[in-house]
Amino acid sequence: MEVLNSLGPVLFLIGLGSFLYRSRFFSEAFFKDLNRLCYYWGLPSLLVYQIAKVELWSEEGTGILYTMLIVIFLTIAIAYACVPLLKVQAHTIGAFVQGCFRGNLAFVGFPVVFFALGESGLQLGMFASGFCILVYNVLAVLILLLHSENNSQNSWRTVWRYGFSNPLILACLVGFLINLSGLEIPVVFGRTLSAFGQIAMPLALIALGAGLRIEDLRGSLRLSVIAALINVGLSPVLGFAVGLLLGLDEQSLKIAVIFMACPTAVFSYVIAEMLGNDAVTARNIVILSTIFCIITMSLAVALLSSF
Repeated sequence: MEVLNSLGPVLFLIGLGSFLYRSRFFSEAFFKDLNRLCYYWGLPSLLVYQIAKVELWSEEGTGILYTMLIVIFLTIAIAYACVPLLKVQAHTIGAFVQGCFRGNLAFVGFPVVFFALGESGLQLGMFASGFCILVYNVLAVLILLLHSENNSQNSWRTVWRYGFSNPLILACLVGFLINLSGLEIPVVFGRTLSAFGQIAMPLALIALGAGLRIEDLRGSLRLSVIAALINVGLSPVLGFAVGLLLGLDEQSLKIAVIFMACPTAVFSYVIAEMLGNDAVTARNIVILSTIFCIITMSLAVALLSSF
């Protein structure tokens, strides 16, 4: 029952988005604009509001953060170890490695944690997720640049443009700055940010469902399937093991595992194409990991509920 209560709303909203798109209830342009609204304004509002009031460096928050960072670097190491074993071509390495470790915390992780653990769980995970959103973006850009076919680009300018200056990163930075300054967001602005952020979570899931198109899968899927399974299958298992070793409490462990079970971020496909990597493989990984995460998250919530 807890699995249904936690993931049911998420699955229904993703399914609703897919139904609305396929039935042409709204135009394709509407869903693109909805995705832009969530990405540029809705989810950043949630990040600013939550991070600005979260308790920084609390024992529970740092435990989740350390668990996620350890798993991220372990997953990157595993992905690179797979490159020679799977004979990954040079132009595909960046997309493959990025697809193995980069999680969609904002669009998927936040709603699942919210429905599974409520407002308190979401706030507890905000410190770690805010920090890791920055880590995901910077590492992804560096890895994609390392294996890019466009070697003429200015590396540092590219890292800034794609790694730091997207709205989710800027929102995290603003939230941390407000928190560290000791200032309080005025009530009227705080309530506005909170309301917009609360609306953005279900809208982000609807937009995600509208963009989930199996018919867009292209080319050889072997590498994409493996990367997707590493991301949403192996990463949460590693998160559980590392979390236990670090002594996380039950709620913190559940948050860490849910975050590590998130599918590959949709933006990873866009940035892979921009930086001269294998965009087809990157897109396949996004689609497959989103489909697979429904199973792995269900298992994770079910197993952690009985733990």
